[in-house]
Amino acid sequence: MEVSVDMKFLEVAHPEGGRFLVHIDHITSGHYRHAEGDVKTRLGLDLDARQNAIVLFGDEAERAWQTLKKIVAVTTSD
Repeated sequence: MEVSVDMKFLEVAHPEGGRFLVHIDHITSGHYRHAEGDVKTRLGLDLDARQNAIVLFGDEAERAWQTLKKIVAVTTSD
């Protein structure tokens, strides 16, 4: 996946079905834990006051984390 600085949204699975778009400027922090033993991979995204926090598990957490890392790499590589 190619990531550019123009990318403003992260698309993730909504817990009630469908997809959810998160504006990346609203993410205040992320907490990532890779799977170990019976514990699933987990990504928690704390969002600003305009949105609720999001918790992702398994492959969706891994995919979202890798996308966020690419965005950080693109926006901080000067």
